[in-house]
Amino acid sequence: MVNLVVVSHSALLAQGVAELAQQMTQGGCQLAVAAGVDDVDHPIGTDAIKVMEAIESVYSPSGVLVLMDLGSALLSAETALELLDPEMAKNVQLCAAPLVEGTLAAVVAASSGASLSEVRAEAMEALAAKAAQLGENVSAPGTNPTETINAAPDAQSVSWVVRNPNGLHVRPAAKLVEVLAPFTADLLLEKKGQCVNPRSLNQLAILQVRKGDTIRLLASGEQAGEALDAFMLLAHQHFGESVTTTDSGFTGVMVPRGTITAPIFQWLPAIPVFLPQTINAGQIANEQLRLHQALAHTMADLQQLAQQAEHQISAQAAAIFNAHGMLIDDEELYLAMDRRIEQQLVCAESALQDELMSMAADYLALDDDYLRVRELDIRDILNRTLGHLTGLPPVALTLDSEILLLAEELFPSQMIGLNRQQVKGICLSKGNIFSHSAILATELDIPMLVGAAGCLESSHNGQKALLDTATGELKFQ
Repeated sequence: MVNLVVVSHSALLAQGVAELAQQMTQGGCQLAVAAGVDDVDHPIGTDAIKVMEAIESVYSPSGVLVLMDLGSALLSAETALELLDPEMAKNVQLCAAPLVEGTLAAVVAASSGASLSEVRAEAMEALAAKAAQLGENVSAPGTNPTETINAAPDAQSVSWVVRNPNGLHVRPAAKLVEVLAPFTADLLLEKKGQCVNPRSLNQLAILQVRKGDTIRLLASGEQAGEALDAFMLLAHQHFGESVTTTDSGFTGVMVPRGTITAPIFQWLPAIPVFLPQTINAGQIANEQLRLHQALAHTMADLQQLAQQAEHQISAQAAAIFNAHGMLIDDEELYLAMDRRIEQQLVCAESALQDELMSMAADYLALDDDYLRVRELDIRDILNRTLGHLTGLPPVALTLDSEILLLAEELFPSQMIGLNRQQVKGICLSKGNIFSHSAILATELDIPMLVGAAGCLESSHNGQKALLDTATGELKFQ
């Protein structure tokens, strides 16, 4: 990853720029400061040695971009470049961009994985973006903010009405750049016929998105669908900002996109419950046997689910349940649960729940969004195995008419057997777009809305509802 160095006559100015930039990186690229001189009476100035050391402290083979204010800052940076090891110096570039605007643009581009030349170009265009917002005709070299960009003929799109009080200002815009950066897709963001590159903070500034504006993301290429889904997920999170809204209806995240009207069916399947019980030493072996038998029944269930998923959906869908089977067909897991029973003198249900919920908590603590939501898979296995222990195994949903299915959340195993002919759409008050349940909904071609808090409490069975998956809105009729 490209890293940055800020050179200024004033330590306070440089630290302020760095503090502002760090709000954009959120753990992305590194930024070092070389500012002021070690003279208490006359601290304003620059020092070539400080600049050199700052470059060395954040050096990466991907490159280092150095931004300066003026005068001796430029001279010190040029001297520092001469002092560096030649092999290192060839991956360092000095940039004439305005210090504050250029640093912010560069840090966002670098944190999204852009190359050194791309980061430098973003920094150089920062003044053009600011000028465009002020209505001044100033462009960076090689930049034409008014240039028309055409979307690919096969581009897909989603739309969103921005509710952020200050529109897509620098922080939410930086978050959008970060989220869209990883996808292999050609992307354009459109507002009122004007299109820009949504992976550029400067281009987003040129678009001047305000509260109430409708923006549309157009995507084509290998990961177009994933990029659109990630955009809608971020949009429903108001691009990382807390936004109070009084809009009617409930909003969430759609997987995939479509529009449907159908009567509501609330599915609130029974969740196995048990009363935690302590046991005596003479019951240990029996509780361990009960647990092993229940896990064996769960393994058989998962094999059957995998076969059904492959027949109904795809081999990739079947792999989800094969992975579930591998997860619990683990000698260390069995030993850990057996130890709980033996050492804590608890029943099989308690040992199972404590061990698997601890595993789920480990997933929830991860930084990766895709891995974090795998805790749902753990709870799916837990509830199925508890069902065998308590005598209340999962019951499949049976339907005789078309419905819009409302639930709190759905486990991956509950998706198997659903079909688009009867289940026209799914709306969850919880859920996550990255879950295996959402992935299965996509493969089943059943539109799914997740995160529509309050939808269950505000509806009843048989009530007609409209699910607008283009905007992620559920309305009751």
